Amino acid sequence: MSDTTLSVGIVGGGLAGLATAVGLTRAGHNVEIFEQAPALGEVGAGINISTQATKALIGLGLGDELAKIGNVVTGQTMKSMYSGEQITETRFSGDPSSGGRFSAPYYVFHRADLLGLLADAAGSNRINLGHRLASLSEHDDHVTLNFENGSQRKFDIVIGADGIRSRVRQELYGVDEATFTGQMVWRALLNGNDFPKEILGPHGFTGWVGRGRHMMVYHLRGSDLINIVTQNDSDSWVEEGWSVPGDAEDMRATFPDVEPVLQQLLARVTSCTKYGLFGRNPSKDWGRGRIQIIGDAAHPMLPNAGQGAAQAFEDAYVLTKWLDVGRDNPQSALSSFREVRIPRAQAIQRQSLLNSKVLHAGDWEKRQAAFKEREKKGDTNLGLGWILDYEPEEEWSQVRTYPLSVEEPAA
Repeated sequence: MSDTTLSVGIVGGGLAGLATAVGLTRAGHNVEIFEQAPALGEVGAGINISTQATKALIGLGLGDELAKIGNVVTGQTMKSMYSGEQITETRFSGDPSSGGRFSAPYYVFHRADLLGLLADAAGSNRINLGHRLASLSEHDDHVTLNFENGSQRKFDIVIGADGIRSRVRQELYGVDEATFTGQMVWRALLNGNDFPKEILGPHGFTGWVGRGRHMMVYHLRGSDLINIVTQNDSDSWVEEGWSVPGDAEDMRATFPDVEPVLQQLLARVTSCTKYGLFGRNPSKDWGRGRIQIIGDAAHPMLPNAGQGAAQAFEDAYVLTKWLDVGRDNPQSALSSFREVRIPRAQAIQRQSLLNSKVLHAGDWEKRQAAFKEREKKGDTNLGLGWILDYEPEEEWSQVRTYPLSVEEPAA
């Protein structure tokens, strides 16, 4: 294998950018990260990392660190928002030595903990804060980044990991505004010590579904915190900002007539945030030449398959592998990365969109039998088995085809 070392500039210091920096640095490349904010930070509190994404992070050498800060989720219970009746229960192995399906841990983290882990692993000396990208220019043998603070840097490769409103994407393809999806999110954190531990069921992770809305609730940092994240259909979103302060009474009013456990949880909410869900149709515009876009900049997803961060981590692992074997021809390596990743990411985007419709189905009771049938066949209730079964260390170079549409389960 060649010992060529690439200089890589990563625009964006979030989860996608930092994970990619870890992988490429450990592969021997010279990496610098440019973040527009004055400090690293992540919106929200809780984040799910599904089993195949855990494998990707383990492949980047982060397995021991993850185990120190994450909660292992052994399963997830889904209930009716109104009656509290259990609808389905999805089980995860949680034990990487068990050898069964989903054999890597399914984790939940506090976002700040996971971001801190990745920043430490990437190296603080590689992170440049207060660098907002103004423009870039492409050349045969390098890419130049120009920042609003007047600095200019040249790199062999540039990676745009700067989110759904990506400046790198805009530089390549022009203004491509994300559109409101018709759904919004509420988030809140509670003190876990204010409730019996078993309030969230045997796995510490319970989802409640209703008409036009659902809610996922789980423990963080052991059982010290309870993370609430909701989603509901909404006619419009006019607030400015990615996450804005919400009113606890408005949050409660969005979920009327809920079962007693949910009433207990919602009654304790004193502060919350809210944001609209924005998306973009699946696109093959993921970069060109020496420029690659990853994460939400390339494939923004609704959160209904729990794959936003997970797909960013798959990107990080697969991109690291291609640039490791393709050091002498990085343009070709990036082209191969796109050939492998685009079909999978687009299929997961479609699955997430389908799940948003299924979760919010008005006649929810008619869906229960279909979901239970899926679980009997070894799938998850929302048809995620094919996503979680992915083996990044074995499949990183394999081009797969996926159906153009995902069939909705029959009522």
